[in-house]
Amino acid sequence: MLRGNTSSRIAWIGSTQAFLLFLVSLVTGPLFDAGHLRWLLWIGSGLLVVGMFLASITSAYRQVFLTQALMTGLGFGCLYLPAPAVVSQYFHASTALAMGASSTGSAIGGIVYPIVFNQLQPRVGFGWATHVLGFILLATSVVPLFLMKSKAPPRPSRSLIDRSAFRDAPYLFLKLGLFFGVMGFYIIFYYVELLGLARTDVSPTLASYLLVIINAASLLGRLIPGYYADQVGTINVQTAVAFASTVLTFCLLAIRAAAALVVFSVLYGFMAGAFMGLPAAAVVSLSPDKSKIGTHLGMTLAFVGFGILVSNPIAGAILGDGGNWVGLMVWCAGLLAASVGSLVVSRILKVGPGLTKVI
Repeated sequence: MLRGNTSSRIAWIGSTQAFLLFLVSLVTGPLFDAGHLRWLLWIGSGLLVVGMFLASITSAYRQVFLTQALMTGLGFGCLYLPAPAVVSQYFHASTALAMGASSTGSAIGGIVYPIVFNQLQPRVGFGWATHVLGFILLATSVVPLFLMKSKAPPRPSRSLIDRSAFRDAPYLFLKLGLFFGVMGFYIIFYYVELLGLARTDVSPTLASYLLVIINAASLLGRLIPGYYADQVGTINVQTAVAFASTVLTFCLLAIRAAAALVVFSVLYGFMAGAFMGLPAAAVVSLSPDKSKIGTHLGMTLAFVGFGILVSNPIAGAILGDGGNWVGLMVWCAGLLAASVGSLVVSRILKVGPGLTKVI
């Protein structure tokens, strides 16, 4: 369907979807604080389901962009922030673990949806395979509609932005660390299959499941580090994970065997799951006014969204028609290294240079 389009142009679909997911949080944060959780769930679920069903009849790039980038991105945006915000109201002693556990749904979806589509598409065609995904979305969307409930009373409407946060240096460097980290982590998610086919002896069948392997490993990554984050500090764990991922990505430069790429996918997925599952808990830990958690989360996620918007298209441009995989991997590792530096500065500004302090 998208043959004839460059990897950079195709990357704009996923990047725009992820960008909207995060950008819309700037609006959904205050709406959540104001008590409009139910509306966010209905609108978000509706956009997701309709977008998926309409995707089944697409035949051109602009149609895919409309249904998958715009509609799905806006739908995800309505749902993404309320989940950790609600969880933070119910769990106080083990916030990081609870938020990590709540984020495992995205990892499970990242396992189930590719497998279902890969198995059905050759048998029933793109249209019906996408229909099945739409029905799965419809069924699973019913659960939060009836079970999710905010414990906090509605608060008066406030500005989309809390200006006092811009005077909080640790919070600003945390945002910068998340900005660079998410930019870097998403690159491998988008390009691991093509990288495997281009640089290793991996079979096409195994290559199509590398993303599934990453998502499966991220399931544990969202749980185990979340437990330790409650013991030693969320930002401490995120910094360690970002550093390990930087080293791991540089190691990818030397990988040429399928088995080694699978091992990399497992380790990278674990690290990515840990990093992606903890941003909300990190923001909560640095928010002195808990009544503004939704607003602070929205501000942070919107800022991160701009990084996601450009990261993969830049990676695609670096890759180019000549297949500059070394440049792409160095770009990814460099972003993760920048994340480490920013998180270290945030930690030092908040609690000082000591290694034993929990934050």
